[in-house]
Amino acid sequence: MVEFSNYIKKNSFTGKIIQSAVSILFVAARYPFAVHKHPSNEVLVISLHNLGDTVFTIPAIRALKNEFKDRLTIVCYEDSRSIYELIFNNFKYVIADKNDFYFNGRIAKSKIREKIKDINPGTIIDLTGAINSATLIFNSTADSIIGFNEAYFKKIYTGFIPKRKVPHLFDLYLDIVKEIIPVENDGELKDFGYSYKPDGYIIVHPFGGWAAKEWDFYKFVELTEKLNNSFKCIFIIPKDRAKGSNFQLIQSKNISYLILDQISELINAIKDCTLLIGNDSGAVYIASLLGKPTFTIYGPTNPRYSLPVGSHHEFIQKTIHCSAGHDEQYCYLDAGRKCPSYECMKQLPVNEVFIKINSFLEKNIYKLF
Repeated sequence: MVEFSNYIKKNSFTGKIIQSAVSILFVAARYPFAVHKHPSNEVLVISLHNLGDTVFTIPAIRALKNEFKDRLTIVCYEDSRSIYELIFNNFKYVIADKNDFYFNGRIAKSKIREKIKDINPGTIIDLTGAINSATLIFNSTADSIIGFNEAYFKKIYTGFIPKRKVPHLFDLYLDIVKEIIPVENDGELKDFGYSYKPDGYIIVHPFGGWAAKEWDFYKFVELTEKLNNSFKCIFIIPKDRAKGSNFQLIQSKNISYLILDQISELINAIKDCTLLIGNDSGAVYIASLLGKPTFTIYGPTNPRYSLPVGSHHEFIQKTIHCSAGHDEQYCYLDAGRKCPSYECMKQLPVNEVFIKINSFLEKNIYKLF
């Protein structure tokens, strides 16, 4: 999908033809449903996200919850529900599965669309903005469909919101909500509070969504050995990665670790920690949601877009010639996915990270106790 979007942007004439054709297709596809509306008071939120982006939608959903209360239903994945339930009580959910979509999660199947039809929402709020959400809602009889997406899906929406290109990701989702209801004090909506645990442990989470976002595993091990001289550190290892030479290294160094298989296990581990150290990943943002201090190692992504809010969060990044610009979310190599060498991560030394973490601990965490 990303490559298709880039193709359209690079080939403006061809892109306009494709966008026009797709728009006509969706106008024709929506017409039978648009003229047979049976609106209700139910409000449906489409939030088909990974862990990190689920956290970024929470200020928007807080605002929606305040307005619509028990009329709200969320369509999301099971892991996302585990995150939402940390904040919200008594939500109604439609749980989607990757098997509910064709082509690696892109095109919604009829079964999941029927679940939406059964709810009969009067308003749909799309906080996903991708082909999977577009194909999920295109045949809805909802009176209002509000959200953002790629331009060729514009005709699906009664209220199409331009997708912002400047930070923060919290505001990306709040922009949609602000088109529907007045939102005051959005700073409070973004505030997840503090939950310090001075006698807890430091979690080291060395993984990320893709390889370019991961600082070298051996550097994480070296960093942990240094920190273990003063603090109790625990490596978090997903079950599917608890094998091979990296796992053997952890064992040989006598570093404490937890092997986790479920999102609930990760959440419970974070609840008992004093600090989480990790790459730009869902674990960092879950920790911030739970009020835990975080230290994030950024590489090809721009911290301005995703850094947790508050003085109890810190980051480090080695900025090089190809790093993302001030108002760019990713580096130009597709957030490092097309990078041949991951130089921004390779050039970040262990000692530099260690010194900054120690300073952060002394000035912003342990001084509180």
